[in-house]
Amino acid sequence: MKEALNLGKLQFYWRMRNNPETEPNVVPDFVDFAFSFDPINQLIIQQKNQKTLEYLDTIYKENFNVGYLQDGHALANLYGDDFLNLLIEGVQNYNPKAKKITEIGAGGCFILNQLKEQDFTVQAIDPSPISVESGRKLGIEVIEEFYPCDKHNILSDLIFHYDVLEHIENPVTFLNHNYDDLEEGGIVVMAVPDCTEYIKYGDVSMILHEHINYFDEHSLKNVVQASKLNLLTIKKSNYGKVLYCIARKEKYSNPNTLSSDHRKFELFKNNLLSLKDNILNHIISEGEQGKSIGFYIPLRALPYLSLLNNKEEYSIRFFDDNPALKNTFFDGFNIPVENMENLITSPVDTLYILSEAFGDKIKSKVIDQTNSINIFTLKDFLI
Repeated sequence: MKEALNLGKLQFYWRMRNNPETEPNVVPDFVDFAFSFDPINQLIIQQKNQKTLEYLDTIYKENFNVGYLQDGHALANLYGDDFLNLLIEGVQNYNPKAKKITEIGAGGCFILNQLKEQDFTVQAIDPSPISVESGRKLGIEVIEEFYPCDKHNILSDLIFHYDVLEHIENPVTFLNHNYDDLEEGGIVVMAVPDCTEYIKYGDVSMILHEHINYFDEHSLKNVVQASKLNLLTIKKSNYGKVLYCIARKEKYSNPNTLSSDHRKFELFKNNLLSLKDNILNHIISEGEQGKSIGFYIPLRALPYLSLLNNKEEYSIRFFDDNPALKNTFFDGFNIPVENMENLITSPVDTLYILSEAFGDKIKSKVIDQTNSINIFTLKDFLI
């Protein structure tokens, strides 16, 4: 296939485990991954793999899969409050009479509960048992099904979903279902990971098998305009790398004047192969010299480490600021996650921070506490 870039088997991330010996994985630790392309909507996508879709169906029904918008998660308020402000702003600006709200993929019902406390009538659609239990505790109805579902037959004034559309095999069809489930004039508010910089650089750190679509502002606009919804606004989040979008159900029809163009994907492939080689060659060089190697925010490093031959021969450690991750393990890597204190008291020789969003911030924090570590961020490997 012309629009394909096969990367082989990459780590299949969906949870953290406390004990590698007693918590077997329900899916393989490493699963094939390939990029493909929708040239009409200019959308970078994961090439369809039936096995991967089956594995995703399995994990979506497990008790781990609720994301970070849940009580107690270190990132919940930082990301959640920013999105909640967008929701309230969207209602005020585009549908001030909105009362009935449906969330698709509610996770821990973190945002939906705050809307309930503001006297909105709320419900959720999510197949995860944790979402159902969270809803029960908060007095929120959660329909335990994938969307769209037969049990959902009440039109909403507002439908929202956070970190959902990137998981959907046919995002235009999904948004058309949103359209059908809205009252006339109702709005959809959505959030997806902002992959603009990753696509620009060809950075595989954005890869998750759960993500079928890798949106930048251009492709998100195209997908929404290809649906029956009328696009109102797209904006970047105030925290992290997230794209927000608001669209409305109305009689206006979006103009569809797109044509097929493959240049974006060809540039992406070339940049990816170059950046991948730069990073892996550097890691190999450090490892062959016997240096101890650390990765800060290891989730961003896992795709690169998956591509690294003989990685078991190197002295590798993982570090992360999220206290919930300390002493836990990623499937396929029997390396416990440590924190900043561990890094300072027992430093590594070389530290990689492959986070485009937070690399400079973490580097500065490490330098403030020690100058004995050679630190490399993603920017150091860009051409």
